[in-house]
Amino acid sequence: MQRGDLVRIEYIRPGKETTYYEEDLLTLDETCLRTHKTLPDDISVRLSQWLVEQKLIKTGQRVGTIDKVYFFNEPFNLLEFRELDGSLLGNYSDIGEPAIRISENEIQMTDLYLDIWLFPDGRLLELDWDEFEEAIEKQIITSAQAELARTAMQRLVDETARGIYPSKYTNHFNI
Repeated sequence: MQRGDLVRIEYIRPGKETTYYEEDLLTLDETCLRTHKTLPDDISVRLSQWLVEQKLIKTGQRVGTIDKVYFFNEPFNLLEFRELDGSLLGNYSDIGEPAIRISENEIQMTDLYLDIWLFPDGRLLELDWDEFEEAIEKQIITSAQAELARTAMQRLVDETARGIYPSKYTNHFNI
């Protein structure tokens, strides 16, 4: 595979529909897959509106691009949301099982409900604890998956407080 080739991401949310994304390959190695996506206008508008409703970005801000790192040995991914002018809107991580490469141009990631959003000013939000607890209660995720998610969330919170997250991982964007 070469830079710019399309990569298909199979994104599994236990108990919910599986989503498929097509993204442009930046790099792929034994540690991670790095992708880039310039959003079409309709998706940019919908996503931006949702982020405004969640109070993650301000009214008038609009997502133009998303760079992603899917790690093969880490229990999370890292998304970097930027406006079309390149200014950072925030970093986001889905807590989940490490990504699995299932073919030359396809990977799979299983989301374990917990997420974090890091504002450019350093404020961190822990997201979706209610959905996570419900998934445990309904036995949608296993106790091992729940423990993985809790441990990963605590790690990212700690790493953020110590100035490690996301900088340790965003170096994957600097190609």
